Amino acid sequence: MKTNNLTILQEAIAQAYVRLGVKSDAYKEAGYSYKNKSDKSIHEAACRVLGNSKVSARVKELQSVVADIAKKEFKITSEEMLRHLDILRRARIDEFVEYYEYDVPVTTTSGTGKNKVVTTIIEKRTELRIKSFDKLSESQKMCIEGIKQTKYGIEIKLHGKEWSIEKINKHIGFYEKDNEQKNPGEVMDPDKREARIAALMAKLNGKV
Repeated sequence: MKTNNLTILQEAIAQAYVRLGVKSDAYKEAGYSYKNKSDKSIHEAACRVLGNSKVSARVKELQSVVADIAKKEFKITSEEMLRHLDILRRARIDEFVEYYEYDVPVTTTSGTGKNKVVTTIIEKRTELRIKSFDKLSESQKMCIEGIKQTKYGIEIKLHGKEWSIEKINKHIGFYEKDNEQKNPGEVMDPDKREARIAALMAKLNGKV
C-alpha cells in the first residue's frame, strides 16, 4: 500500500527520521525488520531506505514543515537557532566558577603548664566555587543542562557541544535554506562543520 507515492514503511521512516534524527532508530521505529541484524547492518539498511530519492524528498519536505511551524508558532528562525547554537558551542566551564578567598583561624599550642602558650593566627585560604546565578548572564544560564549536589560538592553540567550541533543540524534542517548542505540530516565532519557555522554566522552579522 502506498501513500504520497511512498509505501507506508517509507512514509513512517521519513517521519521518524525527521523527529529522531538517527537513521537506525528511525528504521526500527518505522517497523522495518531488524531482528538478528547487527547495528552495522541496521545502519546500512536505514541508509539505503533513506537514500531513496522519493524518501529523501519526503524528508526534506517534512523538515521544511517543521521549520515553518517553528518560525510561525514559536517565533524560532534559522538566525535565532544559529545564534543559540553559537552560544552553546562557545560555552566554557571556567566561566561558571570562581575562586573564593576566606579567612580561617588556626590555633596552635606550645609548652605545658605555666609555660603553655596558645597562639591564633589567621590563614588565607581559597576554594573553587560555582558562581551564584545573579553573576551569570542569561546566555550562560541557557548553557546549563543540570546542577546537582554530590557528596563531593555541587556538580554542574553544560549542554554537550557536539550533541547540540548535531541535534540542531539533523533535527531542524534549517541549514538547507541556504542550499549549501547537500545531504539533509547528515552530520558534517568537524572541520567542515566549523567552517560552515563560521560562514553562516559571518553572513548573519553582515560581514559577507
